[in-house]
Amino acid sequence: MTEFLLGLRLLAGSGRGNRVRFLLMAVGGSVGVCCLALVLTLPAILDAHNGRAAARQPVTAAKGPADGTLVLPRSDAYGSHSFTRVFVARGPGQDTPAPPGLRELPRPGEVFVSPRVRELLREAPAVKGLLPGDEKGTIGPGGLAHPDELYAYIGTTRDRLDGEGRHLKGFGYRYAPNPVVDPSTLTDVRFALATLVLLPLGIFLSVCARLSAASRTRRLASLRLLGLSKKGTQRVNAAETTAAALTGAALGLGEYTLLNQVMSRTGLPSLRWYPEDGALSATTVAVCLIGCPALAWLVGRRSARDATADPLAVRRTAVARPPTKWFGLLLLAGLGIVCGYCLTGLLGRPASSVGVNALLVVAGVLLTGVGLVLTLPYLSYALARALAGSTRSLTLNLAMRRNEAEP
Repeated sequence: MTEFLLGLRLLAGSGRGNRVRFLLMAVGGSVGVCCLALVLTLPAILDAHNGRAAARQPVTAAKGPADGTLVLPRSDAYGSHSFTRVFVARGPGQDTPAPPGLRELPRPGEVFVSPRVRELLREAPAVKGLLPGDEKGTIGPGGLAHPDELYAYIGTTRDRLDGEGRHLKGFGYRYAPNPVVDPSTLTDVRFALATLVLLPLGIFLSVCARLSAASRTRRLASLRLLGLSKKGTQRVNAAETTAAALTGAALGLGEYTLLNQVMSRTGLPSLRWYPEDGALSATTVAVCLIGCPALAWLVGRRSARDATADPLAVRRTAVARPPTKWFGLLLLAGLGIVCGYCLTGLLGRPASSVGVNALLVVAGVLLTGVGLVLTLPYLSYALARALAGSTRSLTLNLAMRRNEAEP
């Protein structure tokens, strides 16, 4: 704890450059945590969507009491959306439970509609022809899969449903009839999104950790020479990155809360949800507040490894050891797998994504991301050497021409 406080004190008094780096890390970390919270909350949004759709599904039977309640669901296309109407004929003396979102089943001539259908009736009165009866109420959020759903319960008489209607036993299935996303596909999408979020976040933290690296390395070497242990020096260095990541995580969760309120009203393509569906869970908050600082801690330890191992070698004129190029093999392997799958699609014979192939897809994405992160230092080093060589050659050519023109 003492080393951590020492690191914060050095951060506060280490100049404008270090404070700017701290701000960059906090802001970048907040964006990464906001995206990570969205990835972790997406399954809960889909589960809530499918759960409400399953809870309102009528449970029917081909045969039942002669005076039982009959039901007939109908789904028709209205523009680019689906308009679902459930015709209900209540049986005399039958105590059939109401579906979610309603207190009781509609009686003949009564219609209960969703809020979006109510707005549609005001905008396009011709829709009234699809809803025979008088509007008696609105379906609550518990009976709708999403806020913009076109859904209605229409009360009618038994003679109109004879031959088509089925006997109603209750409401509620264990699964949604039409899930938004297939569970197996959701697992792959979730992993890919998490990888695409965490890898750029790790790259950003690594780049920020390298800003003003020379002065920070000399400061850590001085602490090491003053008698601070290796672990203590690494804690001092990691204090800055951890504090920045923790601040960024708190900001990111706040950003996601605001984003959830906005996006739940505007929605994504083919997906709308209630703000309560996207609320942060305790697991998501714990992962963001612990995972992001832990990642920053690892980045901080790696950047201070050389200064703590050999503090006497840290000098102003010391030449840094060039990064290794063997990590590029991971990048090539990942790109090979990804390009292979893309090639099968271009040839008209796309590879399946089940069984062993599913593991290959995940491995390809992971190897590509990890290989890119580990290969970037070498690529930057090679580019810098190439630019330095071309600049040196241009300088020599200009000097020789000047000597020729000016004897």
